[in-house]
This record gives sequence, structure tokens and C-alpha cells, in this order.
Amino acid sequence: MGAILIALATLLDGQLIAPFYDAQARSFPLRHARALEILGHSGLKWLMAAFWLVCLVSGGILRRGAVYMALIVAAVLALKYYSPYSCPFDLPEYGGTRPLAGRCLPAAHPVVGFALAGLYLALRNRGERRAARHALAAALLIGMAAGAVQVARGAHFPSHVLWTAWVAWAVTLLLAALAARTGGRV
Repeated sequence: MGAILIALATLLDGQLIAPFYDAQARSFPLRHARALEILGHSGLKWLMAAFWLVCLVSGGILRRGAVYMALIVAAVLALKYYSPYSCPFDLPEYGGTRPLAGRCLPAAHPVVGFALAGLYLALRNRGERRAARHALAAALLIGMAAGAVQVARGAHFPSHVLWTAWVAWAVTLLLAALAARTGGRV
């Protein structure tokens, strides 16, 4: 199902990003919007980093969740580092001048939310089902909101955001499988 959504979004990327692009100005008007830059990008990133740090120093199940979150972030950042795909605002068809810039897929910023899937897994493995569902809902909500901010700014196509969600979930499933094989020692 995820692959179908990503394929559909990839086909529709141009149409989905079009409302945020000003063809006459050949730019994304919200690219440097203060509210999106400060609250939706920097502020959210630092808030989630602080949350991760609290989980890490709290110990127990929260520390395990923080480790899982860090592994999800590392996977997304590694894939992004080697990615040949450029961001919309780098592409000539969107007013950019760096079509070969690369390093834009998957989207890094939405992983601040999607990484909470690691906390979901840690909580679920300890039988904290209700808290796990809340963590998963937060992962989806924060990840999609962060992704929407980046799409509006021209920093990513919607498919980049969905790829980030998919990678986060794939790492979560891998960690769940490893935990099942090792009796929860992962």
C-alpha cells in the first residue's frame, strides 16, 4: 500500500506542489516565510530534539525509544546523503539553478515526527498499547505537518515526505523483527 501511495504521489508531485509555486515570479513565495522557517522548521526541529534528549536521559523504555528514533533518523539521513534527487527549489522548472544538487530524497525534516515510530515500537514491546498508539498518532501527525511545511516552502515534493514515512516505518519493522528474534534485547 505504501509503495502505491508513493508511486501515485510521484506521478502527482507537480500538481500537488503547483499551488505553492508562483510561475510569474519563478519561485516559491513561502520559501522564506518567517512563520514557516521559525515555527515549522527550526522550532519544530529543536522541540523534537529536546523531546528525544528527554527520552534518552529518562532511561528505561523511553531510552530504548530514543535509540530506535536515532536509528530511524540515521537511516533517513544516510539515504538522503547519497540521493541524486534534487529539491524542487533547485530545479530549473521551479526557478532553481542547481538541478544536480541532489541530497533531497527522502525528506529529512519530516523525520522529526516520523521517528516517533521508534517510540511506538518501544512502548508496544513493553505492553504499553495505549501510549504506543498515541506515539504512532503523533509520529504521523508531526511527520505529515513537517512535510507539509517543506512542500509549501518548495523544499520537497510530497513523494519525498512519503518516502521518509516509508523509510521510518521500514526501519521500525526491521527493529521489531530483530527484537522478536532476540527476545526483546534490541
